[in-house]
Amino acid sequence: MPSMRCKDVGLDCDFEATAATEDELMKQVAEHAAEAHNMKTIPPDVMDKVKKAIRTP
Repeated sequence: MPSMRCKDVGLDCDFEATAATEDELMKQVAEHAAEAHNMKTIPPDVMDKVKKAIRTP
């Protein structure tokens, strides 16, 4: 199951997400980014960091 943490992207935030698929994970990340970080859209440079921070067991 893929997972990621905001801290792995360089943000001072304790958010962690885990989902069954990467698509589901990205939905959680987008919702969190909008609510907690006021990012209505995730900038391309941040999206690159998010994708690199995704961990799969």
